[in-house]
Amino acid sequence: MRIKDPKYPAAVEAAVEILRKRARQGQTITYGDLSAELAAQGFDSIPPHRGIMTYLLRDVCLYSNEDGRAPMLSAIVVNKASREPSDQFSSLARSLPFSRSVNWSWRDEQQKVFAQYREE
Repeated sequence: MRIKDPKYPAAVEAAVEILRKRARQGQTITYGDLSAELAAQGFDSIPPHRGIMTYLLRDVCLYSNEDGRAPMLSAIVVNKASREPSDQFSSLARSLPFSRSVNWSWRDEQQKVFAQYREE
């Protein structure tokens, strides 16, 4: 899948729903499990590492969050071995429109995501 694929916006929406469900449960999800859940919904060309997954997770963070102020939903997506988000996540957090501060940590961002979706 590519960003210009007509199914891409639907894949972003599916990923948002998967991550919101996990966040409501206070759980993280691995890149591999997210890829597998998307494949089960018919989005089978989103491998768990690099490539389209990077863009998909950026767009998940921007979904209904164009100004970047809300918690970054993809903070709960983690590497299976390290149980931490990829370095790409930290780079995204420091870029526009998110512009997280020097004191920012992905752990804090995860807690903000869990708090936001538990309240819904």
